[in-house]
Amino acid sequence: MTVQPKVFRYEADVEWRGGRVGVSTAGGRRPLAVTPPGTFPGGDESAWSPEHLYLASLQSCMLLSFLAHCAHNGVEVVAYRAHTTGELARREEDRRYAFTSVAMVVLCTVSGGHAAAARGLTAKAERDCFVSASTTAPVAVDWRIVE
Repeated sequence: MTVQPKVFRYEADVEWRGGRVGVSTAGGRRPLAVTPPGTFPGGDESAWSPEHLYLASLQSCMLLSFLAHCAHNGVEVVAYRAHTTGELARREEDRRYAFTSVAMVVLCTVSGGHAAAARGLTAKAERDCFVSASTTAPVAVDWRIVE
């Protein structure tokens, strides 16, 4: 008997609200207003842009992947923060604007005696982050794990 791989499906909607403002929804979740970044025409620096959502998706996926591996391996995470930057530029190969690189710095504190084990899980967390696996931009993660 052949075992079929799991398939996960997600849905989201967006509705234009005039100007350059949209509202994204997904099921019963809170609506999220989206605009261009403040440096673009019609942008709003106080609202989420697709570019900021992309970075937030990468870093939150990395967080959840790391936490899952820690939970499965008995590593207690005490604190976790990440700062992520991404560069959006024209790619040479097709002259399209895209994220060409992403750099994430993770500051993580684990309970005493767990730092080595936590460091050993970082490669698995990076491998299993679905969002980073779905992007063409290289994602460099600098893990700073302390007890």
